[in-house]
Amino acid sequence: MVIERHWLRWPAAALVFVAATWLNLQLQPYLNGRGPLLPYFPSLVLVGLACGLGPALAFLAASALAVLYFWIEPIGQIFPVNSLPDATLVVLYLAAGALIASVSAWAGRLMQKERNSRRRLNLALAAGRMVTWDWDMVTGFANTAGGAKQLFGRHWSTMEDMLADMSAEDAGRFRERYRYATESGGRFSLACPITRPDNAEVVWTQFDGYVSLDAKGRAAHAYGVAVDVTAQQEALRASQAAEERFHLALHSGKVMAWECDLQGRYTWAFNTPMGFSREALIGAEVGSLVGEPQFAEIVREAVATARPMNLAQQVSHGGRTYQLLTSLRPVQAHDGQVQRVIGATVDVSELSAAQEELRRESQRKDAFLATLAHELRNPMAPIRYAVAMLRQSGTEATRAHATDIIARQSAHMARLLDDLLDMSRITRNVVELKRQLIDLRTVVRQALEAVEPLYSEMKHRVSLSLPPRPVLVDGDPTRLQQVLGNLLDNAAKYSPEPGEVTVHVAAEADRARITVTDRGIGIAMEMQPRVFELFTRIDARGAAPSGLGIGLAVSKQLVQLHDGSIAVESEGVGHGSRFIVELPLAPGGTVRAEDPAAPAAVAETAEIAAAEAPCVMVVDDNVDGANTLAEVLRGAHYRASVAYSGEDALRHFERLRPRVMLLDIGLPGISGTEVARRLRAMAPRDELALIAITGWGQRSDREATAAAGFDAHLVKPVEFNELERVMQQLLGAPRAVS
Repeated sequence: MVIERHWLRWPAAALVFVAATWLNLQLQPYLNGRGPLLPYFPSLVLVGLACGLGPALAFLAASALAVLYFWIEPIGQIFPVNSLPDATLVVLYLAAGALIASVSAWAGRLMQKERNSRRRLNLALAAGRMVTWDWDMVTGFANTAGGAKQLFGRHWSTMEDMLADMSAEDAGRFRERYRYATESGGRFSLACPITRPDNAEVVWTQFDGYVSLDAKGRAAHAYGVAVDVTAQQEALRASQAAEERFHLALHSGKVMAWECDLQGRYTWAFNTPMGFSREALIGAEVGSLVGEPQFAEIVREAVATARPMNLAQQVSHGGRTYQLLTSLRPVQAHDGQVQRVIGATVDVSELSAAQEELRRESQRKDAFLATLAHELRNPMAPIRYAVAMLRQSGTEATRAHATDIIARQSAHMARLLDDLLDMSRITRNVVELKRQLIDLRTVVRQALEAVEPLYSEMKHRVSLSLPPRPVLVDGDPTRLQQVLGNLLDNAAKYSPEPGEVTVHVAAEADRARITVTDRGIGIAMEMQPRVFELFTRIDARGAAPSGLGIGLAVSKQLVQLHDGSIAVESEGVGHGSRFIVELPLAPGGTVRAEDPAAPAAVAETAEIAAAEAPCVMVVDDNVDGANTLAEVLRGAHYRASVAYSGEDALRHFERLRPRVMLLDIGLPGISGTEVARRLRAMAPRDELALIAITGWGQRSDREATAAAGFDAHLVKPVEFNELERVMQQLLGAPRAVS
């Protein structure tokens, strides 16, 4: 090998000359002075290989002089040549030495080039994270270059070393492909992971090999390369993940990504909308498939101006109308010339529909607020007039008439508030059904009794058709009566006076059906799908268009809570309407008969209560409300007292010892629940009945009053008949002491 540092070559050549001359001096006494040139020939080859041509020629000249001085007679002279043979010997040595120096120097240069080439190869292999392998087909040993240990954690001496860190499946695939290559010759390849034995790191490796055959078709030589492609695999997986996320984003956002040429023809598209296939779009002009050729003109305009554009489009296809938003951008080369156009088209049809629905909801909300104000003002006016009548006149007839007006209008307001509260409970999913086995015929009769005053006032006639046998359903009788009450109320309001309403009850298969039919103003075809929507009123020009437009929405939700359905049928305006409620029949059972002794017991209890005249204390910070309720209680033959705060109630309790206390919850100072707790500590349940009368009626409010010791929870405004019924139950029924 050639010494790479030039300044070392000449000292090295001199050192070799000294060593060869010393060796020659040691050998010649034993050789009798024969062959003094022999030690210099191999030394000359060594100098030529390691030091190059110049030092080799200098070594040749110095060695010739040494031979002449030490071994040619007369010894000790610089040029002792006195005979032709000696001169010939020196000349031949110089000629042969020059040839040897030239050849050895040339060989040294070749070796240096080969070494540099190998260095460059190893550097390239290291930079490319590759290992080359050369396999001896006879011995099975492999020669490698590039550092298998550094890349794969193991030296590769044989094929088994190469396959040792693969999985059994991948190793089998490698052997199979190699076997096929040895039979037919040519290239084979495999990409698989290798687990390094030193640190358990997974290295993805690409094997590429080639097997050459001899003249007889036998495998003669195998060689190849193993490349660490872990970074490429990770980049590929990252690219695939990014592409998947990109595709997911396009699918989720209903976005079509596309490219087109300068003439406005699609060259690439992804996530095509409206049912089009990608194949149908490629090559087609933008907008041509939906009959909008002007879209291609827009693309060509963008090409001409080289400016991005945003536009909204409306297209029709397959019987549907689509709202689209498109953004497109021309792509320019380095010279500023437009090469292609890329764009994205978003289907915003659902968003547009949602915005339109929000607009309609806003309109319905505004209409509802206006209707609410109107409906609340309507009963307030007669109530205020009735109050004025009471103040101006003291006759019994006037007072009775004013009382009727106030009772009727306050009941109407209470109905409005009940509808609002019911809708709120339903939308918040806090309605609890008190299910029981009931006869649907009884529910219908009770609903008709409830609306009888309205029907009598409006001179409507009701035809009722009931089956002879019980129609048993599992449901909440109060809520089902509310549903039928809403339907009957609507039938009365939207029928001309006098009108006729038909109620039909039937049981078919496993369903119970209630049909309420009127001959009123009817419902337009376009309105029928919306009659059960919130805040929808059938027709503001009806016979008595009152209400908030939530009764039918409440009815639908209540029926669905009973696993039933409600529908409307009408032939149009002026042809009346028919509402059909279907409920599942109970799988079996009988309706419990009413206890015949119950009415007598209630009557007897009432007589006893009237005779004993129990004391009732009303506690409410609303002075008018407390005083009015106390007067009503006194008119019903109760001894009534009033307190306007919790402190007053506790102060007067020991003196009055009332049997019933009607407590408002939101009292100033001490709350109603705190008053109840203190009273319950002072008197057991069999001595004192506590009834909460409050405007709060949610489940949490009822749970709070029950925890405070209340026996009942009534929500304002409370019908006096309901209040008296609860009081009679609490006063007459035995109660366990808690």
